This record gives sequence, C-alpha cells and structure tokens, in this order.
Amino acid sequence: MTKTTETSSTDLYKQAGVDVDKGDRLVDWLQQEGGAPKTTRHGAVVSGIGGFAALFRPNFKGLADPLLVTSTDGVGTKVLLGIDSGMVQGLGIDLVAMCVNDLYTVGGRPMFFLDYYATGALDEGQFKSVLAGIKQGCAQCDALLLGGETAEMPGLYAKGHFDLAGFVVGAVDGEAMLGPKHVRVGDRLFALASSGLHSNGYSLVRHWLKGSVKTDPELLAHLMQPTRIYHELPELVDKLGIKSIHAVANITGGGISGNLPRVMPVDTEAHINMADLPTPAWLRAFLKSQQTTPHAQEGVFNLGCGMIAIVAAEAATAFAAASAAMHLDVHPIGDVRHGQGEAKVVFY
Repeated sequence: MTKTTETSSTDLYKQAGVDVDKGDRLVDWLQQEGGAPKTTRHGAVVSGIGGFAALFRPNFKGLADPLLVTSTDGVGTKVLLGIDSGMVQGLGIDLVAMCVNDLYTVGGRPMFFLDYYATGALDEGQFKSVLAGIKQGCAQCDALLLGGETAEMPGLYAKGHFDLAGFVVGAVDGEAMLGPKHVRVGDRLFALASSGLHSNGYSLVRHWLKGSVKTDPELLAHLMQPTRIYHELPELVDKLGIKSIHAVANITGGGISGNLPRVMPVDTEAHINMADLPTPAWLRAFLKSQQTTPHAQEGVFNLGCGMIAIVAAEAATAFAAASAAMHLDVHPIGDVRHGQGEAKVVFY
C-alpha cells in the first residue's frame, strides 16, 4: 500500500515560490511596530493595517470649502540602483515624497498614505528597510500610513528585485488653493533646493554608470539621497496666504521646462537665469564628466530645483525671510513675463 501525506495549501503555494506565512509575519510585524500616530490634522484612523480595507474619519474643521486631493507615484529605476547598492531604506522616503510633494503644489496637506510593494520573493530585511523608510517619510509630512499591499510574484520579478507604488489622499481648502489663476506678470520665481536628483532621470544615470558606481561611494551617496519632502510648504502657505504665494511646481521628470508651465497661465513666460539655479557642485561635475551640460540635461534632471514657487513681487522679501526661518533653502532664479500662447520657460 502506498502511503500518502496531506499537503497544506501554504506548502503547495511554496512550491510555486510564494511564501504566504512569511507575508503574514511581515504584516504582523508592521502592525506591532508601536508608536505610529493614529490622528493627523485632518482626521483619524478608524481601522488600519491588516484588514481588507482601511477606514479613516476625516476632519475638515477650519476648511471653508474642503476638497480631497490625491496623488500616486513610484520611485522608478532608482529602485534598481538601490538594489544594486544595498541602499534601499531611502527608497521608502522617496516613495512618500514623490506623492506628497504633488499635493503641496495646490496647497494641500496629506491625510493618509498607502503603499504597494511587489517582489519575486519576500526578503524580510529588504521589506523592513523599505517600510521603515516609508514610515519615516510619513512622519516627516504628518501623514498616516493607513494600509497597503505586499505582493509576491515569482517569475514577474527577478530574485532580489522589487517595485514600489504609493498613493496619498489629502485635503485642501478650495478657497485657498494655489494655481495658475493667481499667477501674474512680474511675479518672482524661487527655487526650493533639492536634496539631489530626487527620483527622476535614473534610467539615464544607470546608462552612464554602467556598473562603475561601486567604485565611487561618494557619488553613490549623492545619487541615493532620498527625495526631499517639502513639509514646510503648507505652513508657509498658511502664514503668507495665496495673495503672496501664487503657485508651486514640483520639478520631476521633464525638468523645469516640462513642469513649471503646468502651473502658469497662457500668454506668460518664466524667464530663468541658468546661473542662479542651485545646482550642486557634485551634479555639475557629474554632468560634465558625461560630456553634457546643465543646459542640455535640463529636461531630464531638476538641476537642484526640487520645487519652484511663484511669488508676488511685493511678497518676495517676506517669502525669503519666512522660508529661512523654517530652514527651507530657497533661491531667487527669475520672474514671470508676458508671452504668447502656451506658457513656457525661457533660459538665459
């Protein structure tokens, strides 16, 4: 007689490379990580991580015309550089920043954040490092990590590889929203200094490096610097108001010329002195080493400008002073002038 043994469903799934038990343990770890806030300025958690869906009770007190504002993004091929270098924790901050900074462009504040982590086989250390970064990013911007999804998909991702996506929901007062309708000819342009390349242009960076990054730890540290979260912006808008701060652009893929016109009205031009951009010395040297210049690569990298604020001329001094008081590094780079047709950027 042949003896048969019962195979559990989890053991059966492991044969395909999916470890359900490990995934459950990591969710338990995330739930047990104490100290996570349950309330924020515009609401509170009702039920969060672990269920099929998360519940959040919004609080719109103080908003005359409350609107929900959302954004979703990823980290792009910076993930591959992080995997190759073993520097993955900062990628969690990148993920939060790439979503939350978009909310700031309309004057919004984040309420809660969700993440999606997909991999070929769950690596416990890798997962915990990334999630630690996500929690750190949420703490910086007063957003609650409300939930997420962890997907193990062998065959779709190579061993040790993963991808990230983030989703944020926030609130903004419709009566105090930033945007193109406030922008006027004569307004001043201020660059909010970036922490590096943020999370854009890494396909080109990796093409240039061709594996040589392992021989230059200083360059690697610059390249893997997490995206700056401009958490000071909501307070700055509250302090100065929309009569002073008219619009804010997040300088992501497409550079200044691809993003600044998105917050400008028709028949205007942003005139920017390239020499005034706060491009860090290491990035200038890196671009020069690739036989290219900031002018040529403006449409790929932020060149030190993480965000650009469009400020009323009469409020320029107050904006600079208030930014300095909040330790927000800002630089005057140009102004808004008359143009014809679609808004554009003119460098000189």
